[in-house]
Amino acid sequence: MIPVFALYLIGFLILQDFFLWILLKSNFKSYKGNMEGDWPDISILIPCRNEENNLPSCLEALEELNYPKEKLQVVLGNDQSTDQTHSILQHWVEKRPWATVIKIDSGDLRKMNGKANALSQMVKETKGEVLLFTDADCQVPVYWAKKMVEGWKTSGADLVTGITNVKGSVLFEKMQAMDWWLTLGMVKVVDDLDFSLTAMGNNMLISKKAYFEVGGFEGIPFSLTEDFEIGRQILKKGFRGIHLVSEDNLVKTNGQDNFTALLRQRKRWMSGAMTLPGIWKLVLGLQVLFFPAMIFFFFLYPFEGLLIWLLKVVMQSIFIYNFALKSGERLKILDLMLYEIYYLITSWSTIVYYFWAAKTDWKGREY
Repeated sequence: MIPVFALYLIGFLILQDFFLWILLKSNFKSYKGNMEGDWPDISILIPCRNEENNLPSCLEALEELNYPKEKLQVVLGNDQSTDQTHSILQHWVEKRPWATVIKIDSGDLRKMNGKANALSQMVKETKGEVLLFTDADCQVPVYWAKKMVEGWKTSGADLVTGITNVKGSVLFEKMQAMDWWLTLGMVKVVDDLDFSLTAMGNNMLISKKAYFEVGGFEGIPFSLTEDFEIGRQILKKGFRGIHLVSEDNLVKTNGQDNFTALLRQRKRWMSGAMTLPGIWKLVLGLQVLFFPAMIFFFFLYPFEGLLIWLLKVVMQSIFIYNFALKSGERLKILDLMLYEIYYLITSWSTIVYYFWAAKTDWKGREY
């Protein structure tokens, strides 16, 4: 009975990767439109907490942003930093009338996490018709703002989630990048079937209408993943959300420096995933069960087990490779093969760490 269940589970997940690839090829929505001369006023929000090492590259990317400066506002928030963050921000905005920096008050962190608290205060300073969000450890491409606005206008959606990936050349960073490609690829396929699941705060657009309709960050339930939660509340109100994937809105972010930091990040993400509907929790659970099922089957039928495992890796790699191509990225075959080992280790380690009796740390704050 158990071998039969294991085989069914393995077969289901291999078919899942196959259909993900088919849907990616046949049902990919790009949301292109003609926006020449019709750009709305926008406000870009970037909360900063102890980001002195990341700000130079982040601000340089903002400087290169192709968007009419008379329609652009950048709001930078210094969230009680203890390093040189505020002086860097203050110096940068002095010669840029379209940018401003504000100091974030502590607020009531029992009702909002630190980042949600910062963003709620920053929104009050905005003038744009739409709000764009990214992080201080990210670099946006030149046409990022235009592409996100184009997706918003073309689709009629009030929530646009972009595409983000980890930059870096060392193996640990490249494996994290594979993780992002796989996860966001699945999100994109599901979203293009009109089942929006999530939002991502380092690459996100929200219309002001939708933002204030849900009460802003101060009006949503407390969550360690405030981007996920506000996206969920916007969709719950009946607004439409889309996932926009292209080379022009591919944001690059820093990877985690070590395995402990990675587990902390994954623990925060899992807290958001646990608010998904039951069917999606089941799908995520089946992903994790693949490995024990595969190992069990492998010990009973070594040769057949090896062939089936290779088939799964090949199907998964084809999907990841083709999804990355949608953003103009070409992945190396060796990295795709190595990712399976990384995925096995991190997925099970994340589950153990999630249930470990320890608080979640985010930039020196514990929850």
